[in-house]
Amino acid sequence: MDRNVLHRFFAGTASFEEEEAVCDWVDASDKNREELIRERKYFDVLLLHKTKNSSMVRSGHRFSLPFVIRESLKIAAAISVLVVSALYIYNNVAKPAPVLAMNKLVVPPGQRANLTLSDGTNVWLNACSEMTYPASFSEDTRRVSLKGEAYFDVSKDVEHPFIVVTDDVQVRVYGTSFNVNTLGADGVRTVLVEGKVGIRGQDLDREYVLKPNELAFYDRNSRDMKIETVDPDLYTLWRKGIFVFERETLENIMNTLSLWYDMEVFFQSERAKQLH
Repeated sequence: MDRNVLHRFFAGTASFEEEEAVCDWVDASDKNREELIRERKYFDVLLLHKTKNSSMVRSGHRFSLPFVIRESLKIAAAISVLVVSALYIYNNVAKPAPVLAMNKLVVPPGQRANLTLSDGTNVWLNACSEMTYPASFSEDTRRVSLKGEAYFDVSKDVEHPFIVVTDDVQVRVYGTSFNVNTLGADGVRTVLVEGKVGIRGQDLDREYVLKPNELAFYDRNSRDMKIETVDPDLYTLWRKGIFVFERETLENIMNTLSLWYDMEVFFQSERAKQLH
């Protein structure tokens, strides 16, 4: 894959055809996926180098998307350095019990991120999302924390269940593909593509088991869980840069687009929000 195309993909300036080509190329083999990860690291280093002497623009001026991306990456890199330094002092000076090194990936508006975890699980993170995960899974369970939206293709391991924790729900997985979205103001949506997952509200005792093509909606207001059959493509094609809407309100559609284009949408008419 041409490096310039990949860099445009990372910067959010690639054409639709180029984005589709990159996604197909990554899905074609593990070797391509590893090359994508290496090139992303190289791209991040270039961004950090360019912003070394940059300063924040004072209030009253809008930030360009590339600037926001670069600043976000710089902050993430600084956090990583602090975490690594703290772990070194903790492990080599105090010498207590071993501590798991934790990573945190933050995706700015208008971007997607793809990574492979230490167990082989592949994750796509949507815009305005973040995930905290261990550098290496070493406990009985494989646990990650999510804020925002992510698509998981979990490596099967019956003895070590994979658990996704959000502020509202916990999803327990044994080897499957599914999507979790916490960005909605009304609640959390979990869609199962294949396999089996158990989902539980943080304040609910019961675990709901999903079958493929089912959606579990956790309502933050009623503290209730609802299950329905859906077309999973409506909830998962975002990872390929494709927006799919069906029977959605104009308000929900514009809220989704605002994440990608880093913009605010204002409605002069309340009726317009409910147009489908």
